[in-house]
Amino acid sequence: MPRILITGAGGFVGRHAMAAFTQSLGPGDALAGIGSSLSPASQAQVALCRINLLDGSATANFIADFRPTHILHLAALSSVQQSIGSAVETWRSNVLGLLNLAEAVAAHAKDATFLFVSSGEVYGRAFLCGVPVDETTRPWPTNTYSRTKLVGEDLLVDTLASADVKLVTLRPFNHIGPGQDERFVVPSFAGQVARIEAGLSPPVVEVGDLSAKRDFLDVSDVVAAYVALVQASDGLPDRSTFNIASGLARPISDILDYLTSKARVPFQVRIAGDRLRPSEIPTASGDASALTAAIGWRPKVSWDDSITSVLDDARSRILAITEQG
Repeated sequence: MPRILITGAGGFVGRHAMAAFTQSLGPGDALAGIGSSLSPASQAQVALCRINLLDGSATANFIADFRPTHILHLAALSSVQQSIGSAVETWRSNVLGLLNLAEAVAAHAKDATFLFVSSGEVYGRAFLCGVPVDETTRPWPTNTYSRTKLVGEDLLVDTLASADVKLVTLRPFNHIGPGQDERFVVPSFAGQVARIEAGLSPPVVEVGDLSAKRDFLDVSDVVAAYVALVQASDGLPDRSTFNIASGLARPISDILDYLTSKARVPFQVRIAGDRLRPSEIPTASGDASALTAAIGWRPKVSWDDSITSVLDDARSRILAITEQG
């Protein structure tokens, strides 16, 4: 019976993944989520455990006890902007934590399937080709976050080589949804709009480069791919890499245009220097045809529904804050 482990279960994607996998469980299946900020809890086939992957002994003991058949590794510092000012912390979290987990899996879960969530960011300057990149494109990372992810891909190949662990490397592109924090562009804009609507901020939305084009997905589509990959893992090769992408590069200005049309009050837009990211890649999008061929996955959530869910979530959070005050 599948025994599925999700790391980073308390994070934005982790919470959505835990919910999706919980719904997919069959009789006798087990699901565990671990993270450094979780409160121990359990219900039926699901367990949540507070474990920091930087603690190698605790990680190894958990893997030895739970013996997962599938590992979905989400735990990471995932903000590109945050990684610029926290390079040491990013390397420790994204590489040392991964090494501890990989060594524990190689020792105690030798027949497992390891799904490593890397990032479409690893392609970096390869995006300058101007077309959606596929898995044959050579990565060319440009920032600390993407470099840690590419190192993680190589680290897993080496660490798991002596075991029968199946390795599936995943490169998801930008994904959005309820619960994402404001270090990311869509919830940043939505949060500013919600505060303006509530009268908590002046009617000005601060933005960075609106001309950049990015490949956006709804988080529910991304975690649907994770669930489908676990379910289809027996038919996958021992080593595989998949992009998770829409193939559409959407201008950041589209986000602002949509939020402007949905805002309950008018606002102005102001370019903020601290929001302009250095060495910006003008256009970035991915080709996910390999994933479609392997498991039939395609994104299903419309752009309107996806961005509306982010705005509604921001409004709900601001309302809760104002009611508490």
